[in-house]
Amino acid sequence: MELLQYWRLIVQNRLIIIATTVLGILAALIVNFTTTPTYQSEAEIFVSTPASTLDISALATGGSFSQQRVKSYAQIVNSPLTLEPVIQQLELKTTPEELSQAIVASAPLDTVLIKLTVTDIDPQRASDIANAVADQFALTVSELELHGIGVDSPVKVSTVKRAIPANAPSAPKKSINFALGLLLGFGAGIGIASLRKLLDNTVKNEDDLDGTPLLAAIGFDNMADEKPLITQAGRYAARTESFRTLRTNLQFLNPDAHPQVITFTSALPGEGKTTSALNLALSLAQAGAKTVLIETDLRRPKIPIYLEMSAMDPGITELISGQKQLNATSLKSLLQTESKTGLKVLLSGKVPPNPSELLGSQKFDQVIELLRKQFEYVIIDCPPLLPVTDAAIVATKSDGTVLVIHAGITKRPHFIGARDAIHSVGSKVLGVVLNKIPETSLEYEYGYRYGYPKYYGSHYKPYATKGEFNNYAPSPEDISRMDFDEKFEHIKGQKFKDELKRQEKKRNQ
Repeated sequence: MELLQYWRLIVQNRLIIIATTVLGILAALIVNFTTTPTYQSEAEIFVSTPASTLDISALATGGSFSQQRVKSYAQIVNSPLTLEPVIQQLELKTTPEELSQAIVASAPLDTVLIKLTVTDIDPQRASDIANAVADQFALTVSELELHGIGVDSPVKVSTVKRAIPANAPSAPKKSINFALGLLLGFGAGIGIASLRKLLDNTVKNEDDLDGTPLLAAIGFDNMADEKPLITQAGRYAARTESFRTLRTNLQFLNPDAHPQVITFTSALPGEGKTTSALNLALSLAQAGAKTVLIETDLRRPKIPIYLEMSAMDPGITELISGQKQLNATSLKSLLQTESKTGLKVLLSGKVPPNPSELLGSQKFDQVIELLRKQFEYVIIDCPPLLPVTDAAIVATKSDGTVLVIHAGITKRPHFIGARDAIHSVGSKVLGVVLNKIPETSLEYEYGYRYGYPKYYGSHYKPYATKGEFNNYAPSPEDISRMDFDEKFEHIKGQKFKDELKRQEKKRNQ
């Protein structure tokens, strides 16, 4: 992966990485505070061959003789011959086998030195053991070399460095443990994040769309369930700006002839297709475009709930089934009006037993043609693609389809299956709306929000929430486009701002 991809991985999984890093640090702290401190003392032994025992011609080989001896002597240090007298001398409550675990004897290559390292929880005892072992080792070697000979030993063992008590413990190495805990915790977090990415087959960003155009990215909004419509969110809310972006992108797909009849669907239920279709229609109506919204989800109609309309009112079902005459006048009588934007709405009507047959009928084609003549935009809310065939049928009667994808939830195979289902009926996929993108997502923060929504969010946020115009003062043109509620908020915000200035002036007097 590139550096930027790693950075995205870290940011997207920062909670996991922080958690594992903290756990690594805690583990290091536990080790540091629960491990009994131990101390090390070192002594050095020099092994030589006295010149008196050698012929003058053999002096050149004396050093080599000592080096060969050293290799064997290092093993004698941990033998019972050496350790038992030490245990008796120091009155240690241990065995030679146990004591040998605390003693390390090493012979550096090409030297005649033996290095003794003793580890113990008591620094003074560690040094006493090291010195006692060094002294006893000299006696043991002398006895072994003299055994059965009866002459002076050919080897002399001397202690050249006496052990002294250590001032600081050798273990635990707190700083090293802390660093290891930090690195291992962070590494574990990166590993988990990488594994999640490897196993994750959901659609998260534009890179996962397999070349399908991204029309808009809608950020996750905690208030969306309570206030799903852009008319409720405020004119300059980030979600509202996102649907303006969608509106603009659809208008400029083909500058010469923009798609007029647009279907909205999704791979599976719950991805936000209905609210996306509804909010786009509202955004078009706000911009002055003559727009109608059709509810063709005849199985589970949701638009009446969002617009607070009666689901029992007659609609498209009555027209297609023949309960209402199919003509321009009858159609017009069934259209309902959204109060804030003037958006026209054709509800589904009563739930029929055969939705697919009704939507595939010629009468439904006639409905679409009548609406084409009356409106600039015909937005159709369809059922999800994979569970039922209704959306594929409706897609054949439109100028193109918009797929709504729940970012981080919809799996890529489901998205590809839905897209291919549209293509298989000879219809066109206009693009994708990535819905409910987490604001913690790096793609959302640095991509989708970088321009319009992010820029205006900083300037209009007070206006969108409290009506406080500390960062932005709307022009007369902006004010003229406001509805009654927004003008009220503007006046209230201006009064608030003036009151702040008055109080500031009073304090400075």
